[in-house]
Amino acid sequence: MVRIGLDIGTGFVKCVTDSHRFRFPTLYVRRHHGEWTKGTSEAVGQRALAMLEAPGAAAFAPILRGRPDEQYGRQVEMLISEAIGMALAGEGRKADSAEASVVAGLPYYAAEYRDQVLKHVRRASKIKKCEVVAQAAGTLVSMDLRSGIVVSMGQGTTEIIAIDGEQVIDGESSRWASDFITRKISKFAHLDTEALKARAATCKKYAKVLAGNLGREVREMSARHGDSYGLVLSGGGILIPGVLDSLREALGDLRTTVPGDPVMSNAVGLHRLAR
Repeated sequence: MVRIGLDIGTGFVKCVTDSHRFRFPTLYVRRHHGEWTKGTSEAVGQRALAMLEAPGAAAFAPILRGRPDEQYGRQVEMLISEAIGMALAGEGRKADSAEASVVAGLPYYAAEYRDQVLKHVRRASKIKKCEVVAQAAGTLVSMDLRSGIVVSMGQGTTEIIAIDGEQVIDGESSRWASDFITRKISKFAHLDTEALKARAATCKKYAKVLAGNLGREVREMSARHGDSYGLVLSGGGILIPGVLDSLREALGDLRTTVPGDPVMSNAVGLHRLAR
């Protein structure tokens, strides 16, 4: 049995199996080849990224604020198929013969899309064993914790989830996410870490604004629970220059920890749940 933890984020798809971890851009590109070749080509993930600058290429992300964009169902399934295909290949299994189970994640606000994600997984693969959970819960599981507040900053939302005894008891999906910073640089700046480092001064400037607003939301949730839970800060957004320091400053004396791999921590925990 192949167990797969699948985090389909706005910026990147993250996937974890027993022996592999990988991620690729949540990106779809369709290219019109022009007058000499009338056909078109399309791709997702790394292949889409390679086509991004080609003449006639049009790109978009099929995931909107961490959940499938209803008008791009086929492209969502292409992303899922890509991830599951890579996962099975990494475990030495063929897509048409593998026994597998998948645990996928969704933002807290997007619980109504659970059945839609299940349908997408089943249409994109032959896998029938699939569950969908609040994605930020994966971070707590990855750290062997049963209770805490997870602040997981993605490209489209920042998930703020309170968990007690492995049960989600409170949560919200904040719009104060990393795209507030990356879009100040370029539409696809989140795909280029070197570009973010080169514009570190700009990142740090807007990181203070983001952290100030997000910090208020986190402190409000923590206060609702008597400031009794430790905070776990995760997600690729906290690796943007200036974000982690600014967020910790905004949170004051609240206790914070960061997982060893904040980018993959949700998917690592989802994989553990799949096991």
